[in-house]
Amino acid sequence: MKLSHENKVEKFYSHGSDKRGFQEGGFLSFGYWIDNIKHYHEAVEALINRMLQFEKPINTGKILNVACGYGAETLKIMEKIQPEKIVAIDITETHIAFAKEHNQSNDLEKPILYQKMDACKLAFEDNSFDYVIGIEGPAHFNTREAFLRNSFRVLKPNGVLLLSDIMVDSIAAKKNRFNRMVSNFCAKHWYMPKANWMSIPELKLQLERIGFRVDTAESVGNKVYPGFSSYNLKWKSVINAIRIRGYRIGLALTFISWLLGYVHRRGLIDYVFIRAVKV
Repeated sequence: MKLSHENKVEKFYSHGSDKRGFQEGGFLSFGYWIDNIKHYHEAVEALINRMLQFEKPINTGKILNVACGYGAETLKIMEKIQPEKIVAIDITETHIAFAKEHNQSNDLEKPILYQKMDACKLAFEDNSFDYVIGIEGPAHFNTREAFLRNSFRVLKPNGVLLLSDIMVDSIAAKKNRFNRMVSNFCAKHWYMPKANWMSIPELKLQLERIGFRVDTAESVGNKVYPGFSSYNLKWKSVINAIRIRGYRIGLALTFISWLLGYVHRRGLIDYVFIRAVKV
């Protein structure tokens, strides 16, 4: 039976989940490599801090965290914004199982509910959340636009959308045969639908058409990909990837790390911070 896009994404991220959840605090993002940061854990902490730097504790209300992974980022969101409740969803069952077992945090005063769910098919009522927050997942969604429209629907008026995401520049990807070949390879093996390929200005326009007011649409690829690529090409990182994910997936992830640095240098990909408000 042919696997759906969502099934393929889940299968890809399921490899080694029983071990990967215990590595690097369970973080999965590329990180934000600033201020001479040399270690991955510091970089991902910096990325979370950068995303949430202008957000204040709300004490009431709800947050939807999409593509929550193992729940490490969700705990940081709870710590910073302190909502009444967080609903954290992911398409990968093993991620949700790990988060429920290890990051449920029953000692927290406010609850976190982890659920397996497709972020493009949100099973929530309209005007339900004060925030929708996603870290890098939307680039893999089928499609990002479907997710953004669902986010607009479930956000309350004046609700906030916070994203950090991978951007494949559609114009650069079609510039020549080599760029098309590399971009198609990334799309196929890293499950990034071509419908999601666009520049940051195009994403901003898409958000505005849906009804958002875009406060921030910042390009930070130069502070993400070079550091992540360099870190994961170190011998220690390569061995660790193989040990956790097996030879095939481990080496594939190492290759992807190199490829990310390369395609960023060619101008094919960028990384964006988005803050948008439902108006």
